[in-house]
Amino acid sequence: MPAFTPMPGDIVGAPPYRATGCLTQGLFLKGDRAAQQRFCDLALNGPAGGALVFEAVMDLVLMTAIYAGAMGSATPPDSEKGVMQEWDVGFWSAVRGGRPGDEAGWKTYWLPSYLFVDSPAAMAAGREIYGYPKTTATFEDRGQDHGDPTVTLVVQHFPEFGPDKRPVTGPLVTVTTDAPTVPAPGLLETLATAWELFNGVAPFHLGFPLPPWPGLGMPQILLRQARDAVAIGQASLQEILLVTAEPVHIANIGLLHAPAVVEITPSASHPIMETLGLGASQVGELGFWVEQDFEVGPAVRLSSPPGGSTGEAGDGG
Repeated sequence: MPAFTPMPGDIVGAPPYRATGCLTQGLFLKGDRAAQQRFCDLALNGPAGGALVFEAVMDLVLMTAIYAGAMGSATPPDSEKGVMQEWDVGFWSAVRGGRPGDEAGWKTYWLPSYLFVDSPAAMAAGREIYGYPKTTATFEDRGQDHGDPTVTLVVQHFPEFGPDKRPVTGPLVTVTTDAPTVPAPGLLETLATAWELFNGVAPFHLGFPLPPWPGLGMPQILLRQARDAVAIGQASLQEILLVTAEPVHIANIGLLHAPAVVEITPSASHPIMETLGLGASQVGELGFWVEQDFEVGPAVRLSSPPGGSTGEAGDGG
């Protein structure tokens, strides 16, 4: 492959990226497995062309909020250029898969469907380098303590499609909570204990482990693609990548105040409810927070269709 040519005005640094002073919040919502499977088929199974197969494994959807005080490149010379705040809210589906016929070797991953960030640079870096489905948003009314998931995402989107329709800018996702409910002291002593709690409380028995949640190293599976500028309707690059966010320091953990109410605005351009099987107003009873620093390094290429990009398909192991 040719060497990347840095251009003037480009503020997207090279990976790996280091996030420090980061609060991660996670909330489980009741979605629909069939709806998530349709999205999995669209984002992974279709582009994989039969080389890999993936399946949604549960109704639950993981909604995360990541508030990083400083995010920047860890690679010189970009590491010398500075850091910036990055706030991120996203929706994730647990999927399991691998090569057809090798079900015993299948792994589980988190597949993102919608991610909202407060920085154009974060959106560009996530989309261009890894293929994250990021959209810029304004974050309002954020909660004032680690256990409070309150936030409003103001997004430019199309409520309806049509030849003369125009986008609006308004609340797309709103999270509120009642008076804080503080968990008993010592309830969550380790991250492993926390994840065992979530597996025990959540109403599913999958017969295989879920992918780790943020704070244990989060394996994320992504479709990275670029529209071709000449052959309209074609992709000049298309590949399925594995990206794992690894914690480098964990300061503290706990449970979110409950219940939390998530309200989603109907949208033609961002159909969150239809994609994941979520309701317009949903109560999340189970949530956690992690105070940590983490790093996002190089990806692993799982699948690359013929002509889609260079490199050999791997197994993500």
